[in-house]
Amino acid sequence: MSSLRKQRFEQFRERLRQRGMTAALLTSPTALLYLTGFQSDPMERFLALWIPAEGETILFVPELDEAKAATAENIGTIVPVTDSDSPYEIVRRECGEAPARCGIEKKTMSIHVGEQLSLLWEQTEFLEVGGELSAIWGRKTREEADFIGKAAHIANEAVEAALKNFSPGMTEREVAERILLEIRLLGGDGPAFSPTVLAGVRAGLPHGETGDTPIRDGDFLLIDMGVSYRNYLSDMTRTFLVGSGTAEQETIYDTVREANRRAIAAIRPGVPLSEIDDAARSWISAQGYGEYFIHRVGHGLGMVIHEEPSIHGRNGDVIVPGMLFTIEPGIYVPGVGGVRIEDDIYVNEKGETERLTCFPRELRRL
Repeated sequence: MSSLRKQRFEQFRERLRQRGMTAALLTSPTALLYLTGFQSDPMERFLALWIPAEGETILFVPELDEAKAATAENIGTIVPVTDSDSPYEIVRRECGEAPARCGIEKKTMSIHVGEQLSLLWEQTEFLEVGGELSAIWGRKTREEADFIGKAAHIANEAVEAALKNFSPGMTEREVAERILLEIRLLGGDGPAFSPTVLAGVRAGLPHGETGDTPIRDGDFLLIDMGVSYRNYLSDMTRTFLVGSGTAEQETIYDTVREANRRAIAAIRPGVPLSEIDDAARSWISAQGYGEYFIHRVGHGLGMVIHEEPSIHGRNGDVIVPGMLFTIEPGIYVPGVGGVRIEDDIYVNEKGETERLTCFPRELRRL
């Protein structure tokens, strides 16, 4: 991993030079994690990585994290910032002459930080470099894919273990808590995000929150969860049917399963990402459920749960080896419930499609 971070770092530096930038000041924890291996949640405190096109890098870090930052890679100098310091004065002092053109992450930088930098370096032209960063870390190596594959395997096993103790009448929260316990017991570092468990008509809420709703006979049971392993994350959704259910529920499920299959089958290097979304959406629409598929078909995945690329019907970027993303078509019918089937997909160095999530996709009754 050390050599990979060095490679990423040098690629980014070369892109700065190609665009005629003097330096970049990166402020997102994600960028720092990918480029240096340093993981931090600074909350309201100041965190930044100064990368000149030529010269020594500087990591500005909350004083509380100074010792932890000592293990960071690709860092020349670590500068601690106390709670009483003025971080922008420290940046002025340490970085020296104001850069003529400075790269920043405009999508993630707060307005406050941006305003302070504009006051600090009034003549500097600030340019977006988020695209350069996501392009670099958006091509996953075999090692990275294997970490996500391990996280996906633990997720599969955690859901299986949790369902062994399932019985109608349990609440959504009880199932979610069991999944969290199993993740730890199976060797995961923790959840990739708080598991979502939704039952009955609540399964028709694409971004619903787990609650104390009892799970009853005839309900859809939707479980959206993931695992963190070595800083890499998996993301999986499966939907179950409690008891026998209805013919309509079976139809909805079968429609989503086929949409998932068609989207994955369409994945090939050189194919626009929009065609992957269309492969799922056109099938769902043809079955009469188009109005109930209300989100994109997938998103990139890595050290954070949502990365580029965004897989929607207007994204003309083409698939290339190294991409790793989810495929997650869904149908959400008010008053009935919802079904989503989500898999993690890796396009390997040979251009082959690998499904990292191995949990069965056939309809399963509990």
